[in-house]
Amino acid sequence: MSFFYQHAWSLAGFFGVVLVIFLSNLWALGRLKESSSATGAKVSVLVPMRDEEGNAEGCVRALLAQDHEHYEVLVYEEGSQDRTPQILASIKDSRLRVLQGDGPPPGWLGKAWACQNLAQHASGELLLFVDADVRLSRGAVSAAVAALAKGRLDLLSVLPRQEVGTLGETLVVPLISWSLSSFFPFAVGKIWPRAGLAAAVGQFLLFRREAYAALGGHEVVRSEVLEDVVLARKATRRGLRVGLLYGGSLVRCRMYTGLRGAVRGFAKSLFPVFGRRTVFFVFVWNWLLYATWQPPLLLVSLSTGWSSLPQEFWAPAAWASGVAFALWLLTTVRFRFPWFLPFIYPVVVGAGWTVAMRSLLWHVSGWGTWKGRSIHTKEER
Repeated sequence: MSFFYQHAWSLAGFFGVVLVIFLSNLWALGRLKESSSATGAKVSVLVPMRDEEGNAEGCVRALLAQDHEHYEVLVYEEGSQDRTPQILASIKDSRLRVLQGDGPPPGWLGKAWACQNLAQHASGELLLFVDADVRLSRGAVSAAVAALAKGRLDLLSVLPRQEVGTLGETLVVPLISWSLSSFFPFAVGKIWPRAGLAAAVGQFLLFRREAYAALGGHEVVRSEVLEDVVLARKATRRGLRVGLLYGGSLVRCRMYTGLRGAVRGFAKSLFPVFGRRTVFFVFVWNWLLYATWQPPLLLVSLSTGWSSLPQEFWAPAAWASGVAFALWLLTTVRFRFPWFLPFIYPVVVGAGWTVAMRSLLWHVSGWGTWKGRSIHTKEER
């Protein structure tokens, strides 16, 4: 009994450590704030687009409504099979340029190729890469420029407020905010920038042009599914300053519409997050599944008399379950997810495990596709 009792408390201790990380990140992961002190530097807002008829107009209109005094918007569109080209052509504004491109050459993934071409055509001192599903409030660009200057940063990334519209999205999308806040010690990276703990979110990347050039642009991540994370890590290794803020009301994003889109999108990205280290990836996800489900199941079995274990086990099981619930409650409040999310958190982690296993299969087998294209380059294979 002693071993299993100690194990039950070890799970409680695990969630206690995670809670400490989360609370420290409430300070370390600051919020992007509106500012009237932005410099007059010209910003090139760069948007890769393919099959984005549901996002094209909303994204571009929001970009053209920014209050920053000096900026341009460049969209790289190629290969769309929907109405994206026609929608872009209907928007008339002198600050907007639409580049019609070709598919990526061998060794390149589509997004990296689009971003590289956008940067080559940009004229701004600052380069802001934004995904088509991101919506910026009127003061977002000015706020980001001011934050870049205030922090003396070379790269500023912003984590958008992730919006969900269906139950299926709620089962998957909150994992981003929860995992970043719970397991990534931003406080360490903030205090010690050289710790190699830089993180970035590709939905919003603001570079100083000279820093982007020093890194080698998107060419250095031409075959990376997670080009944002790799760019941030390469930047810190070169001594560049990297910052990450939460977008709050200024930057929001609905990544996917429906469960199917969310599953496919996360399957594309989850395995590369772990550096394609199979054993580590499988261990982490199986541990998370076990650690999440074991305490509440033990509570239920003790409360109903199904378990033959002594009632002393109730305390560590209740502690672990309570702290896990608190983590998801904090996630829900800070990132404005649906109110019921903390009550279904074991199901969310279970859904995440399922998507993780699909991601592993996709990448190990080379079967993964996104928008009709393989997510694997010949170099990878």
